[in-house]
Amino acid sequence: MANAYQQYLWIAVCGGICGLLYAFLIGANDVANAFASSVSSKSLTLKQAVICASIFEFCGALFLGASVTSTIRSKIIDIDLYTDQPDVLMFGMFTSMFSASIMLWLATFFGLPVSTTHDMVGSIMGFSIAAKGFKSVEWDVAKKLFLSWVLSPLIAGTGGFIFFAFVKYVVMKSDNPFQRAYYTFPLVLTIGIGIDLFYTLYKAGNNLKALEDLSVAIALPASFGVGLLCGLIWIFGVGPLVEKRIVNAREERITNSLQDAVNRKSTLHTEIDPTMMHENEGDLYGESALGNDPEAAQQEKVEQIPSQEIVASEAEEPMEGIRKFTMTFSDMIDMFGESTYKQDLHAQSMSENTRAAKIWDHGEEYDKDAEHLFNFIQVFTACLNSFAHGANDVANAIAPLSAVLYIFHYGTIESKTGVQKWLLAAGGGGIVLGLLLYGYKVMKSLGYKLTKLSPSRGASAELAASLTVVTASFLGIPVSSTQCIVGAISGVGLVNGPKNVQWFFLLRVMLGWGVMFFLAVLLSAGIFSFAAFSPDL
Repeated sequence: MANAYQQYLWIAVCGGICGLLYAFLIGANDVANAFASSVSSKSLTLKQAVICASIFEFCGALFLGASVTSTIRSKIIDIDLYTDQPDVLMFGMFTSMFSASIMLWLATFFGLPVSTTHDMVGSIMGFSIAAKGFKSVEWDVAKKLFLSWVLSPLIAGTGGFIFFAFVKYVVMKSDNPFQRAYYTFPLVLTIGIGIDLFYTLYKAGNNLKALEDLSVAIALPASFGVGLLCGLIWIFGVGPLVEKRIVNAREERITNSLQDAVNRKSTLHTEIDPTMMHENEGDLYGESALGNDPEAAQQEKVEQIPSQEIVASEAEEPMEGIRKFTMTFSDMIDMFGESTYKQDLHAQSMSENTRAAKIWDHGEEYDKDAEHLFNFIQVFTACLNSFAHGANDVANAIAPLSAVLYIFHYGTIESKTGVQKWLLAAGGGGIVLGLLLYGYKVMKSLGYKLTKLSPSRGASAELAASLTVVTASFLGIPVSSTQCIVGAISGVGLVNGPKNVQWFFLLRVMLGWGVMFFLAVLLSAGIFSFAAFSPDL
C-alpha cells in the first residue's frame, strides 16, 4: 500500500529523527528522577543505574506507555479541526518535536531539571494556537493538566514526608532498627509490586489482545497476591541471605577498624635509627660510592643490567607499536567512562554548592546496618520509579511521532489508534541511551543539591514518587515525574526540619518549570508560523 502523503516523506523522516532525539534527551534530563537518589545515597553506582534503567525504563514504556501516549496525541488539542487538513496536523506535530528538542537540549546543557511533559504539551499547544487559534486547545483537559502539575508534587511530597516519618520514628529510632527494617521490605514489596502489576495488567490490554477482557475483579487480587508472594519469599528465602551478608559486612568493618587502630599505634611508636640515616644519606641524594661523577655512576648502572634483560628489551621493540595502540584504545574507553558513568558526582556537587555540602555534613545519621538493608529496598523502589517514568514520559516523545507516521501512511486523522510497539520500544531505548551518555548532569541537581539523601531517605522518596506517577499514568494524566520526585525528596528532607532543604534551589527549579512551559509554547508557535505562513517565492 502506497503512503498517502509520499510528498511529505521528509517530514516523516525528520519527525522520526526528532522523536528519537527527544527520547534521548528525556533520558539525559528526566531519567535522573528515577535513579538520582539511589546514586547519591550509594545504593547504586552510576553504571548499575544505567543497567537497571535499560530494563525498567524500557519495560514501562513498552507495557504501560500507550495510555498516556494517546492522551497527549489526541486530547490536548481538538483534532477535529484538522480533519480536512491532516497534513497541517502532521507538520505541526513535527515542529512540536523540533522545538521541544531545542528547549530540552538547552535545559540539559545547563543542568536544569525541567519537566519534559511541560515541554512537549506546551509545544503541541503552541503550534495549534498558531494554526487554528486558541479555540483549538482543549482547555478543560489543559486545566486538569495544569492542576495536576500543582497537585502531583504536593501529593508526592506529602507521601514522601509520611513514608520517611514512619521509617525514621518507627524503624530507625527504635531499639532494634535492623529487625524492623527487615520486616519493612516485604510491606514495600507487596504494595509496590501489587500496584505496578495491577496497572500493567489492566492497561496493557490497549496493546495486548490477550488481556483485553481482563477485569478489575481478576487483575486486582492477582496483582497484590503476587506482591504478597514476593514479600513472603523475602522473609523466608532471600531475606536471611541478605541478613547474613550484612552481618558479615559489619564484622569485617569492625575488624578493619581495629586493625587500623593497631597500625596507627605501632606507627607512632616506631623510631628511626639516626645512624642508619647517615649511612644511607648518600643514596638518598642520588650519590653512591663512586662519588659525584655522573658518568661513572651511569656506567655502573649499565654494568649491573644482566645481558638477558638487554636482549629481551631489544626483542620487545617490534611489539611497541601494537602496545601503544592497545593502550590508546584502552585510554579511550577509560576517558569515555570518566566523562559519563564513572564520574564522582558527590565530590563535584559538594564543590559546586557549599550549602549542599553543609547539609550533607550536618545531616542526621542512622544505624549503619539498617541503612545497609535499605540499600536493597531503595534499589527496588528505584526500579519501580524507573518503570513508572518509562510508562509516563515515553509518551512525550512517541505521541507526536506516532501521529506524524499515521497521517503520513494513511492520510487521515483518527482519535483512537493503537500505538505501535516498535515505537514504544524505540522510545525506551532512546531514554536509556540518553541516561548513559548525558544523564549525570541533571542527576547531580536532584541527588545532591536539594537535601541529604541516604538509603532510607531515598527509598521513601522514590516509593512516594513512583506511586504518584504510575497512578497518574494509569488514569491517563501526563503528570511531570520531575515534579513528583522533587516534591517527594523535599518532603523527605522536611522531616528533619526546614533547614535540611535548600529552599532557594527548590524555588529556582520551580521557576524553571514555568519558564520552560511558556517558552515552549512561544517557540513552537513561532517555528510553525514561520514555516507555514511565509510567502511563497
